[in-house]
Amino acid sequence: MNEEGGTLKSPEQPQAASPSAVAPSVDRSMRSLMESYIGRIPQEQRVASVRMAWQELWWRASRYLQKDDLMHMGEAFVYSAESHGAQLRYNDDPYIVHSLGAASALSDMQLDVQTLIAAILHDVIEDTDITPETLGAKFGGDVLTLVDGVTKLGKIQFTNVEEYQAENLRKMFLVMAKDIRVVLIKLADRLHNMSTITGHKREKQIAIANETLEIYAPLAHRLGIYHIKRELEDMSFKVIDPETYYDIRRRVRKKLPESELLIKRGMEALRERLSEEGVRAEILGRPKHYYSIYEKMNRKNLSLDQIYDLLALRVIVNTLAECYQVLGIVHTLWKPIPGQFDDYIANPKGNMYQSLHSTVVGPEGDPLEVQIRTWDMHRFAEYGIAAHWQYKEKKSRSSEMSGMDKKLAWIRQALEGQGEYAGPSEFLDNLKTDVLTTEVFVFTPQGKVISVPNGSTPIDFAYSVHTEIGHKCVGAMVNGRIVPMDYTLQNGDIVRILTSPQGKPSRDWLKIAKANRTRNKIRSYFRQIDRAEREDKIDRGRDLLDREIQRRYPGERRTIDSFTHVLSRVASDLGITGVEDLIVSIGVGHHTAQGVMIRAESLVARDEESSQTPKSGARQSREGDSAVVVEGAEGVLVTLALCCFPVPGDKIIGCVTQSRGITVHRHECKNLKKVQEDKKVSVAWGHKKEVRYTARIKVEANDRVGVFADLGAAIGQTDGLIVNIRGTVINGVRTKFVIELQVWDIEHLYRVIARINLIKGLIEITRE
Repeated sequence: MNEEGGTLKSPEQPQAASPSAVAPSVDRSMRSLMESYIGRIPQEQRVASVRMAWQELWWRASRYLQKDDLMHMGEAFVYSAESHGAQLRYNDDPYIVHSLGAASALSDMQLDVQTLIAAILHDVIEDTDITPETLGAKFGGDVLTLVDGVTKLGKIQFTNVEEYQAENLRKMFLVMAKDIRVVLIKLADRLHNMSTITGHKREKQIAIANETLEIYAPLAHRLGIYHIKRELEDMSFKVIDPETYYDIRRRVRKKLPESELLIKRGMEALRERLSEEGVRAEILGRPKHYYSIYEKMNRKNLSLDQIYDLLALRVIVNTLAECYQVLGIVHTLWKPIPGQFDDYIANPKGNMYQSLHSTVVGPEGDPLEVQIRTWDMHRFAEYGIAAHWQYKEKKSRSSEMSGMDKKLAWIRQALEGQGEYAGPSEFLDNLKTDVLTTEVFVFTPQGKVISVPNGSTPIDFAYSVHTEIGHKCVGAMVNGRIVPMDYTLQNGDIVRILTSPQGKPSRDWLKIAKANRTRNKIRSYFRQIDRAEREDKIDRGRDLLDREIQRRYPGERRTIDSFTHVLSRVASDLGITGVEDLIVSIGVGHHTAQGVMIRAESLVARDEESSQTPKSGARQSREGDSAVVVEGAEGVLVTLALCCFPVPGDKIIGCVTQSRGITVHRHECKNLKKVQEDKKVSVAWGHKKEVRYTARIKVEANDRVGVFADLGAAIGQTDGLIVNIRGTVINGVRTKFVIELQVWDIEHLYRVIARINLIKGLIEITRE
């Protein structure tokens, strides 16, 4: 059944009242004040469309705002008009017409003056030279927060449209979590954009309409603002599939007189019975809008002739008790159809919608839907969250916010775990699947109502109750009987989750769970398990390799770190991605520590053998290193230290060793403190060759999915080559990477570091 409100005479959308229709109710002084603001805007904007849009907003707002508020609104109008100047929209209207149109839609909901001002100014930061600081100083912090919340991320470069769309929505939801008015402005903005969509090319019209149907109409539904939801759906439907839209409209208009006659008879019969019972009520006809008809035809595979609820009865009473009294009267007047009753008063929808719905056998034997609600419920059914969100004084605002905190938990749900999303597509998928989808309402055994996305399974229900209940789930009972884990929950199901201390998630649940939120929690569990198992393998592999090194080099303080460079070459020879994976391979027994060290020593011996032929000025132990000049000596074996990895451009110093000739260190190398002064010699970079040098850096960042990929991309984009990388997670929130990469010189290394600095969530980069 349909929970929505609607227009009362026709499924056509209601038109805004014209200025002439409401002007007589406004006194002469207020009319003069309104006109004074027109005289202050730039000359090129004093056109009929601007005047009409401003008058319409003024008349609507003057129904509930005080004179001072209207004057503040007028100042915003002048400021916005001056800021936009000669800017025109795609339909050649002055830009201010759009801003005034959005504000008019909000004035219908009788929103506070700050919201109307923010709507008038909502494109100023994005499309003019006005800065946030200037706007905030002029109109205050509240207005700036709202304007900033709907301002697109225009100055940031994105790789594709999907990423741009996702980040704008993420930003909007972040502000929504603090102030719901930002989404009301965004909906009003989209509503006016859809009303002028014909100014765009056909391809862009379809793209905008699809986005509206997938994101903004469901968002209006989630907020309970049904009059905006209906308009957005019908306007999008008209753009996407005009042939079907006009066919349904034509057939509905043809069928409407017959339906109206039946409804009229039902209204008369019910009005007479209510009068006999002494119940004062308003009885109205409620038509279906075109898109909901189209949806029902597709969902139930019906023809238009098989849809009997094109019109329905709506009964509006004064008290809650009268709602149930009227329900009893309706059921005595007409026979109720079994299974076609919903009590959304006792069990409100997730968007706080309340009403009684019952389908009965009507006067002519056809199904007739009857909706029963109070006036407060009716007002909320049309305006949703806006009906509750009053900002008249700070005290009432605080109590309003605290009372609605739980009801708006779904906004925080949209942002919950966003650090786990691998990219924009995951965020959008989560938004559409978990937040902006239709809901199913099921019950715990204690009678608590839990809302889950349509199509959800007992696993989704378990994780909605509590993450640990989901982790320990071993089965489920629905309506007193055992059901499989892939059972699809239905409205009204009573669900009991069976748990066990030994219970744990199965990877197969990822295929069964409907909600992305559920799948994210399951993935998080297995990431922790995999991480713990990997750490165990790393510990075992390091222990085996350390023992082998000590066995081969007794009495020497050699560790795995002193062989890191050569071990990375061993890993490459074995087709393994890095040293850490090589250690894991040793830990699980795929390779032996002895076999790895034999390969490592073989590579070292080969390097030393190839370095025996001296070159002018210097010799080196690593293939391709540029010459290093040793002061006062020629033909000396020179190696670059593996503890500090110097590259051309670094300040360097040489240390005389017994077996490796002279090792070259960076001036800041910690190991130089252990070297006697008489062992240090002056060295300098000689002739530079077109070869790469290995450098080592340490990167710390917030732990999130995709940080490894972003790091690799940053290094690759700056022509760096990763030869080894290992990462660890600190306290479950930070990731530390130690990276060995090849660069041409110190300037190249600095370019790489500068690019890494741009990675989201970066904390620190240091050179090892």
